[in-house]
Amino acid sequence: MNANQRLILFSALAIVMWGFWGFFGKVALDKKMAAISILLVETMISALVALPVFVTMSMASHGQLSQTSWNIYGLLSGAVLAIGLLFYYLALAEGHVSVVVPLTATYPLISVLLSLVFLGERPTLWQWIGVVFVILGAILLLGPAQSTQHN
Repeated sequence: MNANQRLILFSALAIVMWGFWGFFGKVALDKKMAAISILLVETMISALVALPVFVTMSMASHGQLSQTSWNIYGLLSGAVLAIGLLFYYLALAEGHVSVVVPLTATYPLISVLLSLVFLGERPTLWQWIGVVFVILGAILLLGPAQSTQHN
C-alpha cells in the first residue's frame, strides 16, 4: 500500500470513528451524562489507547525517544483540543447533532488560515474553492430552522 492509499484509508477510518464519536456524544448527553464527565471519560480512554501505542513505538526505536519528540506545540495541541472538546459537548448539549457536528467540523478553516499566516502554506485554487464550500455549508447549517426538527 503506497502513502496516498494509506492517507485515504486512515482518513476514511478517522471519519467513520469521528462520526460515531459525535453520535455517541449526543446520546450520552441525552441520557443525562454531563459534558465535563464525557470529556473526562473520553480523555481517560484516549490515554489508555495512546499509552500502549507510545510504548510500542518507543520500543521499536530501541527506547530512544529524541529530545525533540516533546515540545510546547504538542502540549498546546493537547490543551486546545481538551478545551475545544468541552465547548463541543456544551454546544452538543444545546443543539441538534445534525447541526453541531457538521458546524464544528469546519474547524479546518482556522487551521488553513493559521497555516497561511504562520507556515507560509499556499492552498491551490481548488483548495480555496473547497474552503468556500465549507463556509457556504456552515451558512446553510445556521440558516432558518425547520419546524420538523426533533430534540
